[in-house]
Amino acid sequence: MDSAAQCLRLADSKEGASVRPVGKVVLEVLGEPSSDAAFVLAGARKAESFGGLPRAWQRIVKRAGLVGVTSHTLRHSFASVAGDLGYSEPTIGAILGHAAGSVTSRYIHHLDEVLVAATDRVSGTVAAMMFEHAAKGDS
Repeated sequence: MDSAAQCLRLADSKEGASVRPVGKVVLEVLGEPSSDAAFVLAGARKAESFGGLPRAWQRIVKRAGLVGVTSHTLRHSFASVAGDLGYSEPTIGAILGHAAGSVTSRYIHHLDEVLVAATDRVSGTVAAMMFEHAAKGDS
């Protein structure tokens, strides 16, 4: 995690090494990692990644009273909020980590300020919507 650049620097993802922008609210929720942290979400043993997301996700949606919501639904919702805020499809795709159209872009491992600002705005909007929803007591 690179708090200063507001991104996650992933050594291994579906597309190999990648840099993913995250909003300030995400960094606040994750907290500052320990200096020896190898993963954003560590497993029971620090040397392993967290592998329990499917079961954890089932508990989360049950506790929240959600039906038919998957982790992929969250990606779609995030993209929809970004679209509602007026961001272009290429910007949304870059935020979500979609493969870029050019070979050169695969070798670029930094984020521009516009992309970081867009991600921060979208994640902040999503967080505000969640807090507003929770304050109303909706499920």
